Amino acid sequence: MKNGPLVSMIVPVYNKRDYLRTCVDSLCAQTYTNLEIILVDDGSTDGSGELCDAYARRDPRIRVTHQVNGGVSSARNTGLDTARGDYVYFLDADDRVLETMAAEMVSTYEREGCDLCVGGIMARDEQEESNSYRIFHLEAMLIQFPTLRKKHRFLCQWILNNKLGWSVNSQIWRRDIIERHHLRFKDGQKIYEDMDFFFRYTACCQNLRYIPQMFYIYRQHADSVMHTSNEQELLYWMLCLTRSWNDYLDASCPPAYICAGVVYIRMFVDVPLRTEADKKRAARIIHSFRVSENGEWLLGQARLAVRNWGRILRICGLYLGLRVYAFYKSVLTGDMSAFYQVNQLRLWSETLCAWKRTLLPDR
Repeated sequence: MKNGPLVSMIVPVYNKRDYLRTCVDSLCAQTYTNLEIILVDDGSTDGSGELCDAYARRDPRIRVTHQVNGGVSSARNTGLDTARGDYVYFLDADDRVLETMAAEMVSTYEREGCDLCVGGIMARDEQEESNSYRIFHLEAMLIQFPTLRKKHRFLCQWILNNKLGWSVNSQIWRRDIIERHHLRFKDGQKIYEDMDFFFRYTACCQNLRYIPQMFYIYRQHADSVMHTSNEQELLYWMLCLTRSWNDYLDASCPPAYICAGVVYIRMFVDVPLRTEADKKRAARIIHSFRVSENGEWLLGQARLAVRNWGRILRICGLYLGLRVYAFYKSVLTGDMSAFYQVNQLRLWSETLCAWKRTLLPDR
C-alpha cells in the first residue's frame, strides 16, 4: 500500500546488534509501505548504532537518532518527539512483526474509527524456535466504554488486570491521542513502563478493537529484565510506579488505591493459595509491602480502600473487588485471614465450574 496514513515505527536500540537485522527487516518488509522507521540508538557500544546508520543509507524511510544511554523509556520518548505519523508503533530491537501487521491494523482504524487497535502476541523461546505459544487466547472483539463508570470497570478488569497484556508492542496507537493528552513513558522507571503507558492511553479512549492475529513475535531470553529481576526488585518498581499515579490520575481513571490494588493482586498474589508454600509466599509479599520504603504510603491507600470497600466492588466487580479489599485488609492489619477466606471462595468457585463442565459438557 503506497497511499494512506503515515505510520511511525519506533525502535529503541541498545546493544542488540545480534538481533537488530531481523527486527528492522521485518519492518522494511511490511506490505503497508507508507512508513517512517525511527531507530533510536540509546548509547549502544556493540556496533548497533553503526548498523542503524547502514540501514538508513539503504532505505530512505529509516531515520536514526543517537543519544546518550537513558533507558528504554527515554528512547521511546525521543522517538515520539520526532515522529510525524498519524499512527505510532513500538517494536523492541530483539523482536519482530509479521509483514501484514501495519496493513491490517491501519485498515481496521480507517474502517472503524476506533481509538486503539490491539493485536496478539506470539512468544518464542530463544533456545528453541519451535517452542512457540500464544500469550493470550481471545476472540476478535470491539469493546466500548462510553460512560465513565464503564471505562473505570474496563480499566480495572481488563487493562490493570492484564487480560490484554501489558506490552506496548502489540498495538498501533493514534498519535493525535498521544499528543493531545501529553502522553510519554515514565523516565527512570526500569520495569512496568509499558503497563503505565497502556493504562494512561486507554483512559483517554472510548473504545478498543482487539484483533486475534499474532502479529508480534516476542523473543524470550534469559537476560531480559523481567527474568533477571528478583521479587523484591519487581515489588519496588511496582510500588514506585503506582505511587506516582497519585500525581496525575484524574476523573478518567479510578482512584489510585483501586488501580494499585488491582495491579498488586494481579502481579504478586494472584494464586489460589492451595498449599502452605503458596500461603507463606503470599504472607512474605504482604510483609514486604508493609516494610518497604513506600510502606507508609501503601498503608494510607489501605485505609482508603477499607473505608471505601463499596466503591471498590462497584468498579472492580464482586470477584476482583473482594480480592482487592482482602489484600488491603491484610496489608493494614498484617493478618492474612481475610485474604485466605476470599481465596477459599475462589477455590470453591473453580471447583464448582469444573463440576459444571463435567456434568454439563458442551453439546
